[in-house]
Amino acid sequence: MKKLFCFLLLIAIFSTMLFSCDTGVVDNKSTDTVSKEESKKVDEFINEQGRYTPRIEYKDWEERTFNILVRGEAAATYQSEDFTTNSVLYGDNLNKAVLDRNNYVQETYNVVINPIKSDTINQDFANEALAMTGAYDAIMPTLASLARFAQDGYLYDLNDLEYITLEAPWYDKNANDAFSIQNKLFFTTGDITILNKVCTPSVLFNKQMITDLNLDNPYELVNNHEWTFDKMVQMAKQATMINTTDGSISKENRYGMLSSYADGLNFFGSAGQKLCSKDADDLPYLSIGTEESINIAQKILETMRDADWLVYAQKFEDPIWVTSFATFLEGRALFRPSGFSATTKARQQSLIEFGILPTPLWNEDQEDYYSYCGSGEVAGIAVPLSAPDPDFSAYMVEVCSAEAKNTITKAYMEVNLQAKDVRDDESLEMLEIIFDNIVYDVGEVYNFGGVKSIFYNLTSAGSADIVSELESIRPTNESEITTTIENYSD
Repeated sequence: MKKLFCFLLLIAIFSTMLFSCDTGVVDNKSTDTVSKEESKKVDEFINEQGRYTPRIEYKDWEERTFNILVRGEAAATYQSEDFTTNSVLYGDNLNKAVLDRNNYVQETYNVVINPIKSDTINQDFANEALAMTGAYDAIMPTLASLARFAQDGYLYDLNDLEYITLEAPWYDKNANDAFSIQNKLFFTTGDITILNKVCTPSVLFNKQMITDLNLDNPYELVNNHEWTFDKMVQMAKQATMINTTDGSISKENRYGMLSSYADGLNFFGSAGQKLCSKDADDLPYLSIGTEESINIAQKILETMRDADWLVYAQKFEDPIWVTSFATFLEGRALFRPSGFSATTKARQQSLIEFGILPTPLWNEDQEDYYSYCGSGEVAGIAVPLSAPDPDFSAYMVEVCSAEAKNTITKAYMEVNLQAKDVRDDESLEMLEIIFDNIVYDVGEVYNFGGVKSIFYNLTSAGSADIVSELESIRPTNESEITTTIENYSD
């Protein structure tokens, strides 16, 4: 219970991260000092009743409608479950939280929240950006889509909107730091959505297999700062047992890890590396290419093309994510790197007892564990230039985000993860580590020159030639960075 209490306390402040994401360099301030500073900042936004509350003047909006464009069921892998109350995967608890948030905002500020679901959200907004009809007060496509819209000049700089307080704890500070360019921030994420939590990577492990094979306790490895990439691979190799001679996938085989071509980038990010970093003027540059980053990337790629410890989901029959995941759910794989959406599915379907770990350290010299959050499915929030009243848009983004921290985030974290997805006290401690250290990458979200596909392409090809791949994309990468900076200078 003590562990649980401590974890619940930390959840209240998890979105105010301790580390800056713009350079990939860990802040040298002591943890205690940073914690006190961040806690003080959070306290400034908590009222006497213990509720997160915006520091803006109260306004009665006289029944004005807040039109927010969100993803529909067919728009992406994950639909918006942040303003609509039809969640299937996360159930009644989340639905009630969304309803509570919407009702509170509507009744308190005399507004009507109107989520506009679209299965073609990117095209719908692109059309609106050209037509300028004022159809949407705010939009919530993926972060990757928002980066493109920002480059096209379709969004307000959030710094220029009076009612948005970016240092508030309902905005992800690490996201703000990572996504800004030239000190301009056109989109961000935070408590307005659960998807930045849902898509945060972790590593699931088969608890019974750990016992049966007499392997090291993964929780102890994490707590002792010994859960490293090399240790994970070593344990996976110990667990692997291939009974087929032709390399085919079979239920007779046992795999050390069920992986994906995308996992290489997650391991690279968890090593404290970035595809692109930013200089003192908040300008991005290609940072993968240093001796250290090349050595790390090459080792990851070389290790992941070694078939004696893992199997790729892409090797399974369609639907690959269903057929491959069954390998873990049925107890035939030791490890499975996954976002927390997979954790929920595992809880619903698994025949095994599993635990949750952070993505491993690169080595024991690394100070902290990092959870490298991608942009492909995570929703962000932005105010379009076509919004009929940007002050109203900003006001609603602020109050909806704040109240989401009181309701939706709490429901997702405390109910879905703690009561259902997480099966032991140790996993609760792991969640503390994972969510305290979410990092983002400006190169990944903007994908300058297609840089974020490097690891996927090389892994799928069974190649570790990262140097040649980088040189092939470098001219386009640098050109797109230059163009973006010029556009943001206008």
